[in-house]
Amino acid sequence: MARIAALEEAPSEKEERRSEREVRSLLSSSSREDLLSSLPHGIEGLLTTKEASQILKIHPKVLERMAKRGEVPALKVGKFWRYRATALDAWINSRLQSGGQVCRIATSF
Repeated sequence: MARIAALEEAPSEKEERRSEREVRSLLSSSSREDLLSSLPHGIEGLLTTKEASQILKIHPKVLERMAKRGEVPALKVGKFWRYRATALDAWINSRLQSGGQVCRIATSF
């Protein structure tokens, strides 16, 4: 009897496959912005290396090297680097305001 009750409660393989297909279709049909907006309030979505490098206008490998050296705020999830847009924005602003970056001064002779 317990086995019959367990079989009745467990979803069938057909239902599981259907739900997996629904999830895949939702993921493929919705854009990244839709997925990020569906996150719980207060949780910020993370950017991939490619997305962050496009924002910073640098090559993705350069950004990964900077993350590895700790030069840019990043989080390693498994073997992939992830970046918060707000942390990158704060990092850019701090670099601009620090004065530590050399700027070119136009000189005329």
